[in-house]
Amino acid sequence: MHKTEEKKNSEENRIIKVKVGFFLSKNVIERIRLLIQEKYSEYGRGLLSYEVEMALRHWLALHTKTQNLKETKEAVKPNPTPKAAIIFAEVKNYLLTHYYMELLPGQQIPRKHLEEAIMAVRGTDPRTIEKWLKTFHKMGLIKPITTATWEII
Repeated sequence: MHKTEEKKNSEENRIIKVKVGFFLSKNVIERIRLLIQEKYSEYGRGLLSYEVEMALRHWLALHTKTQNLKETKEAVKPNPTPKAAIIFAEVKNYLLTHYYMELLPGQQIPRKHLEEAIMAVRGTDPRTIEKWLKTFHKMGLIKPITTATWEII
């Protein structure tokens, strides 16, 4: 490959970033920074931009799917709610009450928060905690990212 081709390819694949200015409430920005520090064990350069961009991409994807459903006018009937989904809703409610302002799909949370929420809702026996983590995972409600971090699906 010639140098000019390499340069041309790298320019085509380069992501152009734009500086955007907007205001967020102090509480929200503090919680984002704390979450980033907990998630990455530090608060480094570029992490805030990365996390905000991922959140906005997720928001756009959610709203794009909603718009597509409205355009096609498909009637989506929900399946009956299984017991695991009901328990998971209770766990999410506990997490929202004690740790988070919102829990969105793709959001990563520490395993210790999940375990605490399960203990509050279903009991403190380690077998119970493992059972519900496995059940939530099988039902496609959460997935492990690392041993200490899980993602809401």
